[in-house]
Amino acid sequence: MKFTKWSIWRANLDPVIRSEQGKTRPVLIISEDDINELLNIVNIIPITSRKPDRTIYPNEVLLLAGKHGLENEPIALCHQIRTIDKKRLSTKSVTMTKPCSCLICLSSSDSDRYRSASVSSLKKASSSRIFLLLP
Repeated sequence: MKFTKWSIWRANLDPVIRSEQGKTRPVLIISEDDINELLNIVNIIPITSRKPDRTIYPNEVLLLAGKHGLENEPIALCHQIRTIDKKRLSTKSVTMTKPCSCLICLSSSDSDRYRSASVSSLKKASSSRIFLLLP
């Protein structure tokens, strides 16, 4: 199997300790392709589903729902970045061809204003403090 940067896979993150993200869930590979070919490990960011009225924190990235095989409003948990063995990865969902078009990141200064905003309202917002996360 080929493990590429910006690809989304299902991964078994158990066992965990304390506050680490666990269970089998989508993860975004963020390590470089050259490194992914050489090593038996990859750097990933776990992805979770947004629950109603869930706060989006400045260290999280809201992904657009329905894109890249992800349902609901997925959240990339950037503060949960970790390195895992490739054997934890089971099935590939998709590779993001334009990551910047589907990731919205909030600056800490605007986090209070947009914490409970939906993706559609974020798209309509005209604040320059909202920026896209670029690869």
